[in-house]
Amino acid sequence: MAFVSNDEINTIRSKANIVDIIGSYLPLTQRGKNYLCVCPFHDDHSPSMSVSQEKQIYKCFACGATGNVFTFVENYENVPFIEAVSIVADKCGMELSKDVLTNTKVDNFKEEHAIMELSQKFFQNNLKTTAGVEANKYLAERGITPEIINEFGIGLSLDEQDSLYKVLKKKYSEDKLLELGLVSSSNGNTYDMFTRRITFPLWDKDGNIVGFSARIYRGEKDTSKYVNSRETKLFKKGETLYNYHHARDVAKREKEIIVVEGFMDAIRLSVNGIKNVVALCGTALTKDQITLLKKLRVNVILCLDNDNAGELATMNNGELLEKDNVPISVIRLSGEKDPDEYIVANGIDAFKDNLKNPITFFDFKMNYYKNNKDLNNSVDLANYINEVLKDLNNSNDEILKEITLNKLSEDYGLSISVLKEKLSDIKPEKKEEKPIEVQEKKPRKKDSYTIGADNILYFMMNDGKFIKEYEAKLGFFDDEVRRAIANEILYYYQKEKKINIADFITYASSKDEIKEEVMRIVNDCNIEDELTIEAMDEYIDVVNKVLTTREIKKLKEDIKKELDESKKMKMLARMAELKRGSVDNG
Repeated sequence: MAFVSNDEINTIRSKANIVDIIGSYLPLTQRGKNYLCVCPFHDDHSPSMSVSQEKQIYKCFACGATGNVFTFVENYENVPFIEAVSIVADKCGMELSKDVLTNTKVDNFKEEHAIMELSQKFFQNNLKTTAGVEANKYLAERGITPEIINEFGIGLSLDEQDSLYKVLKKKYSEDKLLELGLVSSSNGNTYDMFTRRITFPLWDKDGNIVGFSARIYRGEKDTSKYVNSRETKLFKKGETLYNYHHARDVAKREKEIIVVEGFMDAIRLSVNGIKNVVALCGTALTKDQITLLKKLRVNVILCLDNDNAGELATMNNGELLEKDNVPISVIRLSGEKDPDEYIVANGIDAFKDNLKNPITFFDFKMNYYKNNKDLNNSVDLANYINEVLKDLNNSNDEILKEITLNKLSEDYGLSISVLKEKLSDIKPEKKEEKPIEVQEKKPRKKDSYTIGADNILYFMMNDGKFIKEYEAKLGFFDDEVRRAIANEILYYYQKEKKINIADFITYASSKDEIKEEVMRIVNDCNIEDELTIEAMDEYIDVVNKVLTTREIKKLKEDIKKELDESKKMKMLARMAELKRGSVDNG
């Protein structure tokens, strides 16, 4: 596992302005000395996240999300901590130590991935032999250049029934090959799963080859055009979006991702410079695929095939994305069947013109509802209007409602008051309740000890002078969690000779026993408050009084139980001492 020193992490953190980093993901608005934005970690509709440039931390007042620049990137990008550090370093123009970026993830399928890589090399090499002449001719006729072949790992399975098996069995067991779906067995004989076809590797979200799709190229009529790997422990069709690992970072920069049906569509767009494109492994989006798209936090542009099936798939997939609050636009091409054929026939600039002017999903639906209806027919028109109103009623956009109602009124000569009355009579569809990633923060009642102790710890995380004040005037918490946090703060300060809250959050993130409480304390305390010794002393006085009261109470209980007179006298003396020093002994 990769190791990066605390010093290197802190150096990167000190050079990374949290306002600039978060601002590269979300629009920020300055309010006083802090910045506000919509929180990306819950379904936020008004700015509830505060970003402190002074303290280099953020906190959400609604859901409790808290942390520094690394925790933000880690949670926003949904990546491991070390990758978050790498992303932040890259944004700051820095490089991590060369050995840090290796082995950042534990590969639980090392052998399986090696088998898939070897199979891929075998298929690719076949194209370079005399056996690949016919396949290369077919690819060239479709505009697939050698550069495209290399970039997307296109290969060829041979005519022989067991050519791949002969290569793999020299190194790997037959059971393993059967398990990965590369071969099949019948009547004691083992055969390749893919023969006489052009092969396309399928990758998981991290770029590992997990399967193959294979296409005929000789015009056979008695077989399926495509054969795909069966589902295995590596390949889960519903979890895969073709080209996702290539498109992910580009999509985040472009703020949009294009979804097409076939991987030839994705390849054609990508080699023409449009890299933020993924292809469905089927026509219907699955829950896992929607999750992959949602994590990008970008606009999804559906550009599915130009036929009735593609139109229906656009409608169904759009509704699934809409229910998950994913922003959607639509491109509907005309003439050719799919984006691949459209670009070949019309050129990439024609496609880019469509890409610059997508329609909203709502406008797509308005046109879709007109299908198979004669709007000059009163019944068909009424059905169309009712479908539009039913869909419109599920929207929370009052301006969209007003615009749509006025348009329906003007286009079809209907009374606006009748349309509004009909709209108000429609009961909104009940949307499926979906748990949000971060639970809404519930207000909690706090006693004086909790308030005082949390603020003392918060002050200590910010500056060494508050640590010294704690040691001189308090030095102890009687609950285990806060005592552990205080001890970690003391250890960190003694080791580093300095402390600030952003760096301590990084340190605490690796301490499972305290990290949640540290984040809670940071979130509960007001990041706008000015931190002074006078305020610290007030909190110390509060905690001291509570601790004194608790000790006196315990002594009273122990005195009642104690039979040894000598010990009882010592307890009474201790209690008297505490009462003399306590202003409020309860």
